[in-house]
Amino acid sequence: MGAPLAVGQLTYTAVETEWRDSLESQNGPRIPKNRFLLVNVTVLNASSEQKAAPLLQVVDAKGEVHPEISEGDGVTDWMGYLRLLQPKESRSGRLLFDVPQGACKLRVSSGGDPESEQTALIDLPLQFNSEVPRVPGESGFGGVEGAPQLPAPVAPAKK
Repeated sequence: MGAPLAVGQLTYTAVETEWRDSLESQNGPRIPKNRFLLVNVTVLNASSEQKAAPLLQVVDAKGEVHPEISEGDGVTDWMGYLRLLQPKESRSGRLLFDVPQGACKLRVSSGGDPESEQTALIDLPLQFNSEVPRVPGESGFGGVEGAPQLPAPVAPAKK
């Protein structure tokens, strides 16, 4: 992750990942079957012709394939469903997947015909930088589940 990877005429760079329990959309909360995985990527069309950057997939630790969700409601900086790139154009944005949480790989594609398509995998290590479940009023740290309780301050004894 973080290094450019050329697949055919497209070059992908996965910059960061974020796990989410839900997304706030115009129609209320979106709840995933597993967990939402947002992947921030940049795609460069290195060819001299217009190319479409295809929808991608995530392969989980069990080898199961999870397609990119084609509806980005509630995703800030969503890359979009149709991604036509002009020659030498680069585009950045976030992709959305519904995946069991864990280390996984992003399968990137050259976007060619099925018989000539090239693919490669980018490791997406599990990172604990995403939202933390909150339990109201159960800790001294604003409700973060599992946070240690701090003892009440004790005034020094007078002599």
